[in-house]
Amino acid sequence: MRTEQDKGIVELTVFRDFAQRAGLPVDDTSIEKRSGDSEPDILCTLGDEGKIAFELVEICDPMLAANIAYALVGGASAEPLASDPSIRIVRKKLGKTYRTDCPVELVCYTNGRTKAADHEILAAIQPWFTAIKGPFRRAWLLGKREVYQVWSL
Repeated sequence: MRTEQDKGIVELTVFRDFAQRAGLPVDDTSIEKRSGDSEPDILCTLGDEGKIAFELVEICDPMLAANIAYALVGGASAEPLASDPSIRIVRKKLGKTYRTDCPVELVCYTNGRTKAADHEILAAIQPWFTAIKGPFRRAWLLGKREVYQVWSL
């Protein structure tokens, strides 16, 4: 099980990878991992726009993740029933509120713990951003090979 410190290291690594691959003009020295109650995960300066907050969420199949964790400690892995948790995860994020004065963007990422292909995740989550008025001005998918802008205001 990950500690909050481990989670923070992963989120910083994922965010830096996302910003670089998306070609966003992020001032690398401004990237801050936030850990306050109801704050977005990352705060940074984005080009001439100033401070922007980013919430990160992993698209992760819990059965696949458990199987991987079990195999890592020497257990025999079995092929789990795969499910695409994308909709459930995104709907949960769209229902949240965040304490910040900055615009907030959502970065969904895959980290090898889902069997769904990028195009399947995109097709599943895109309609929810127009159906539910959430707290985000843009949403992204950091996929297996590419970065996709899923939605924007």
